[in-house]
Amino acid sequence: MTSDASTPMSSASLLVATRDGTVLVGQRALALPFLGGYLSFPGGRVEAEDRALAGELLPDDPLGVEKIAALREMEEEASLTLLGSRAERFTGPFAERARRVDFSRFVPAGRWITPPYSPVRFDTQFFLYEVDGYDAPTADDEFEWLRFESAATLIESWSALEHVLTPPALVALECLRFGTQGAPRRILAFPGARGEGADEFEALPDVRILALRTPTLPPADTTNTVVIGREKLLIVDPATYERDERDKLLAHLEPLIAGGASVEGIVLTHHHVDHVGAASWLAEKLKTSIIAHPITRDLVAPKIRVDRTVEDGDRLRLGRDARGAAFEVEVLFTPGHAPGHIVLVDRRPGARLAIVGDMVAAIGTIIVDPPEGNMAEYLRQLRRLAALPNMILVPAHGPPIIDGHQKLAHYVAHRLAREQKVLDALDAHGEGTPFELLDVAYADTPSALHALAARSCLAHLEKLVEDGRAVQRGDRFARSGLG
Repeated sequence: MTSDASTPMSSASLLVATRDGTVLVGQRALALPFLGGYLSFPGGRVEAEDRALAGELLPDDPLGVEKIAALREMEEEASLTLLGSRAERFTGPFAERARRVDFSRFVPAGRWITPPYSPVRFDTQFFLYEVDGYDAPTADDEFEWLRFESAATLIESWSALEHVLTPPALVALECLRFGTQGAPRRILAFPGARGEGADEFEALPDVRILALRTPTLPPADTTNTVVIGREKLLIVDPATYERDERDKLLAHLEPLIAGGASVEGIVLTHHHVDHVGAASWLAEKLKTSIIAHPITRDLVAPKIRVDRTVEDGDRLRLGRDARGAAFEVEVLFTPGHAPGHIVLVDRRPGARLAIVGDMVAAIGTIIVDPPEGNMAEYLRQLRRLAALPNMILVPAHGPPIIDGHQKLAHYVAHRLAREQKVLDALDAHGEGTPFELLDVAYADTPSALHALAARSCLAHLEKLVEDGRAVQRGDRFARSGLG
């Protein structure tokens, strides 16, 4: 994939907290395209009116624009403003209230930049504002709920797998659980909070995601290496071919191993080059085994030696998690995108997470390319995953997907809609090769992508033949007359 070169949008966020570490926090609405379902603090992007007002009220403050934006966003999202030592309800125009706010109380508490693998990116300045009292907030439609809550309680609920956190939220809550005294200094001890990048994403305890550069398909240029476990670790899809990216991976693993964790093995979700690039190298470095489905084992031989195979329903035991609960992951055999594809489901008590490889993507799309790809099987496996309880999906490309059922339903609906366009193309042309059908079936696809589109069109045509709705004559396809 090619890199998302878009410039991160300037934004600001506000940690409104009491001395004992109670903080204003909410769960973002699931339907939001950016961080839907995650715990978050009030905040949002800088608007033109913020710049104009900052020029009037804070002309000499280098963070004046971000302070104005942080206050405005909190008012819009929580229906509270900050006057003195209270967070309270308000009336009247925003500019009039802003003139009464003591912006010297906005203490810088980190600057986080969304990693390039995210489909939407922000450069966010965080501020801490300490209050002695507060009115109850009223959440706008961006939040499922919004309230003042103990940072310690929120960390406990995250540890119990009840909530999902971004790196800024996790770091801030970990620091605020000890109270506001010194919290900004503690937050800024983390490189990500200094705007230096956040390569690790621990959305849930002991599930760490590192997006590392690989030779994959546009519009992404990374593959997620997932490190799951506490006492014993599985390293899923170590894929990068680049030395500096491999160094990042080792730098992440070394403190875990030094802290007593052992490496149970390296798991390959499937055989594609953007999923296996560092497997042999890392296995040699760590003196550990490579684990895959038997079909994947055969496809990567002789370049990669798979030491252990797994089948549908097998469980990999990883000791215990931080709560003392048994930590297991279950293997699901999910061919369709690739013949040996597997998914790993976290089976800890209360867990709701699956590492899904290339079943879905949070950025880009999934190619089903015959003969390795089989559209009918791919759809069956999407529906199989959708029949499980709703899970957080950790894809190979892009950030975790909180509402797994919604994403899976979207993927099925999208493929069926494309299938109908392929049928429409057969009606329009009478018969044709996949390339000849693209003008109708993939009219919305740029010509630069027609080679990939033709492979996808072939996958749909083969499914239609399997369903009895099309017939194949050599490299040409036509309607069967059965619907």
